[in-house]
Parts: sequence; C-alpha cells; structure tokens
Amino acid sequence: MKTYLAVPFGEKDEAKKLGAWWDPICKKWYAPNGEAVLLERWKVNDDVITLVGEDRDYGGSKLFVDLIPRSCWFTNVRYCVHASDWDRLRAYVYGRVHYRCECCNIDTRNPNAPRLEAHERWDYNEETATQKLVRLVALCHECHQSTHMGLANVRGKGREARLHLEKVMGFTEEESARHIEGAFKLWRKRNLTEWRLDLSLITSNNIRLARSIDREVRSLVSKSRGAYAYG
Repeated sequence: MKTYLAVPFGEKDEAKKLGAWWDPICKKWYAPNGEAVLLERWKVNDDVITLVGEDRDYGGSKLFVDLIPRSCWFTNVRYCVHASDWDRLRAYVYGRVHYRCECCNIDTRNPNAPRLEAHERWDYNEETATQKLVRLVALCHECHQSTHMGLANVRGKGREARLHLEKVMGFTEEESARHIEGAFKLWRKRNLTEWRLDLSLITSNNIRLARSIDREVRSLVSKSRGAYAYG
C-alpha cells in the first residue's frame, strides 16, 4: 500500500533523493516502503477540516471579475498555508460542493470538464488597510480565469476569459466591457493601499501556515516576482 506524502513542488528533488517515488496517475509523491525520513518530513495531515466562521454567502454565486491589488500578488492562501495542509484544505472545499463549480455549476468530475481550483474571497477594510479572507470557493479553471481577468490578459487569454464571462453571465459585449472596466477601476483604487493580510479564518481552524508576512514583506514579494510588470 502506498503512503502518500505532502511534498511541495520546490522540495520534490530532495524528496526524490531521499527515496520518494512519483505516482503519475494520482500526481503525488509517496514513500514506497514507509520510509521514516520521508514520513517525518512530508507526512499528510488527515485531520478533518471545518472552516468555522466562514461566510459562505460572501460574494454570492455569480461570476464576476475579482482583481487582487498589486501589493497582494503571490501572497495568497496557498503561498501561506503549510504544504501538508494545502491539499486537504482544497479537497475539503471541492468535496463540500461535490466537485461542481460554484459559478457555472459544471461537474468537473466529467472527463471533458475543466479542472477545479480554489479561489479566495477577500474583504477589504479601508479604515484598517486589512485584506481579510472570508470565504473559499471552488471554481472551474475557466471561471477562475475570468475572475482573474488581469492575469488572463497577461497570459494572452483575455479574450477567452471575457467570452466565458459573457457566456456564464449572459452579458452582451457592452455589458461585459462595463463590468470589466468597473473591476479595474476598483483595482486601481485598491492599489493605492499597502494591505495587511488577515488569515484568521485559516489559523483559527487549526490549519498551519508555512509563513507569516507583514504588509512590507508582501510588497517586496510582489515586486521580486515581477508583479509590477503586469500593471
């Protein structure tokens, strides 16, 4: 029986050197003989997750462009959550909606359906300059791409993302243009603030963080990874 491991992408070479094998079907690393050195380092946490305090209604279920301020790029939930907890967190989010996209309702278990991805819903408190995680949603790749319209544009997928938005929401070309422009207007306003990250929804539910970052560090991470080139 294979004992799977929670190996972050950046540590895969080290895990391989220590004896881990790759399962190409499950796309996971595992300890072929239950090696203690592997289990101690990358043991999967199977504790049950319940996100007490999450606002499951925040943002609704309609697809919309939800742009993240520049200084907040690359420091999302996946960046901060410990690798051993990330997979079980997103599995929990996917499982509670039976692997259906929460915007377009497509069943992603269908062989021809796009993959399912976890997306964060944030509340921005301008008085305290706090970006607070309030909800995690499961979106198919196409809806997720439309949500991150700015990144879609950078990747040359802007037209594809816009057409999907129009299809799901029943927008005309003019309506989608107004919606997107409104989202970018709000984004430009939020770019004027250096936001403090509040992940209490995660930490209060016994999900470990790999790193804790203040607002100054967030900005440095964003710049070092080229975020401002997307502006």
